Amino acid sequence: MKTNLIKYGLLIFSCLLFSCKKFLDINPSTTIVNPSTIKDFEEMLNSQQLAECNFFYADLTSDNSFIDDTTRINSYKNAYLWEKDIWLPSDNDQPYNDVYERILQLNIVLDKLPTIKLNNSEDEGRRRVILAQAKIHRAWFYFQLANFYGTDYTSGTSASSLAVPLILVPGQVERPKRATVKEVYDQIILDLKDAIATKELPAMGVDIIHPGLAAAHVLLARTYLYMGDYDNALKEAENGLAIKKELLNYKDVKSYPVTLLEQAKNPEVMLAKVGIDEDYYRYFGGFIRGDYELLESFGWNDKRKELAFPNYSNLFLGREGKMTFNYSIGVPEAMFIKAECLARKGQVDAALAQLNEIRANRLSGTDNLSSNVNDILPLVFSEKRKEFIFHGGIRLFDLKRMNRDPKLAKTLKRVQRDQWSGEIEKELAELVPNNPRYLMQIAPRIIQNNPAIIPNPR
Repeated sequence: MKTNLIKYGLLIFSCLLFSCKKFLDINPSTTIVNPSTIKDFEEMLNSQQLAECNFFYADLTSDNSFIDDTTRINSYKNAYLWEKDIWLPSDNDQPYNDVYERILQLNIVLDKLPTIKLNNSEDEGRRRVILAQAKIHRAWFYFQLANFYGTDYTSGTSASSLAVPLILVPGQVERPKRATVKEVYDQIILDLKDAIATKELPAMGVDIIHPGLAAAHVLLARTYLYMGDYDNALKEAENGLAIKKELLNYKDVKSYPVTLLEQAKNPEVMLAKVGIDEDYYRYFGGFIRGDYELLESFGWNDKRKELAFPNYSNLFLGREGKMTFNYSIGVPEAMFIKAECLARKGQVDAALAQLNEIRANRLSGTDNLSSNVNDILPLVFSEKRKEFIFHGGIRLFDLKRMNRDPKLAKTLKRVQRDQWSGEIEKELAELVPNNPRYLMQIAPRIIQNNPAIIPNPR
């Protein structure tokens, strides 16, 4: 796996860094660099950076996290307590900035690659693969942004609710406004359908950071799921599973698979994405803790808890002062999408079959679930919560959808606990269903540099 761009990519990335510091309100020049061959553009997608981003704040605001020291003043604590102001005036919004840097890089590929002259038909096929893979990456990034900063699609206001700026070309001159949730989702679907229609796109990429058809199908399934289009979500999940369906048996591993190297050995992974956070450890002198309710939901023989929270603690796995999170697209997600769609259709046994197959590869013994038509959907969400711990906001995005259903809606609470007994000492904050603070605040620095961006209500 190549981790650095060639000289063209490095120059482009320097340009992107500069333009993103201005928050997209200048034209990032693509004329000062000139990637001109298929190999140049292939190298641009070989960047490990396309597999790395940080949506830790999305997991902090969900019900999976617990911070035991809420006296410190920083954006992590503010996000955790759903404060009115998350960012300090001088703070950079890392999720926003880093993702747009990557989107700009992909836009350069998508804008310039179609214009180069090719020497043979083989290169034409390579060009179509590169374009398809760039669109899959861009779709993943926009899905994350739309669900982090915008309302859920199923709110009924997707055509008017604001998501994020939809930047599709590298030469953006005007200061971009926020597109609607529907506009972003429409673009995600268009990119993924274009990629899937590319006959040269392989079933799997050459490695875990290069997406193939399997990843495109499952990401499209995820998109349809969050739109509430369960028929198409089920269809696309099954398309992905027809390509890849192997699960990793957690009884055979000694560490929770989070890093890119670990994901490269994981047969479940269709497209690897990771989040890396170092600042939290510097602020708090330790790693994030799992929520008490989350930890208590695991059975005694569940290897996920044992691996993710080692040494019988509530501290999430961390190494050398940093935390790495698995944001990958893979077989388990396709199976959970299938399970939810089947549950919503009232096909209880078929949904349970998906859940129990996953559990068979996660528990040290056999412990099959049972349910009925009334309880199967809550069970799917409960099991999914345990599978995707700190998975780039998936739990937060699910909570937004759940809040639209009175049977699934949940009031979140932050509490202070006794460090020895774990007993609740006092309540610190509460987030009721559909509260505007489910949406991430856009940092003041971004709005200061681009007043066309309307802030989220707080």
